[in-house]
Amino acid sequence: MKNTLKLFLTIVSLFSFVAIGFAQKPEHAGKKEKVEKKIKKEKKNVKEDIDKDIKEKKDKAEKKIKKNKEKAEETVENLEKDGNAYGKDKYGLEGKAYGQERARQAKLKKDENVKQLESTLEKGKSKVNDAREKVRIAKEKLEAKKKQGKLTNKEFDEEMQEIEALENEVEILDEKVKKVKRLKMTDK
Repeated sequence: MKNTLKLFLTIVSLFSFVAIGFAQKPEHAGKKEKVEKKIKKEKKNVKEDIDKDIKEKKDKAEKKIKKNKEKAEETVENLEKDGNAYGKDKYGLEGKAYGQERARQAKLKKDENVKQLESTLEKGKSKVNDAREKVRIAKEKLEAKKKQGKLTNKEFDEEMQEIEALENEVEILDEKVKKVKRLKMTDK
């Protein structure tokens, strides 16, 4: 009986030591606190980063607003100051003499614009003529290839459709040139 009692007491003491050991868990002791500290630190860093980004964006937006406001003020000042400025610098002229000089300048500007329009019209006409010539040559080459048997009917039709599309674009360009020419005639 003494032996069983000893055995029983040793088993109970072993269980109590083991239970105490498991309750303490030395490898996990304080880990929860460390994790909580780490989480708090990360939250703080994230919050600081977000605050920093928000502040930067706010500063950029304020700078843009300030810059745009300054540009708008400059534009308003320039408009108020300049306008067409026809009456500000009169070249030392007054009254009738100034009016005649201003009319002469306006006529010169109109003549310059008319010359520029005429040169543009000539360029447009030459482009239309060149394009028509190129389309005519392309058609002739295409028909020659078909006669020689180098193209099938399907290939011929596809290429003819492309050429016809180009012809339509040339006609549109020609109409634009004619419209500008008509406008020029009505201005005279």
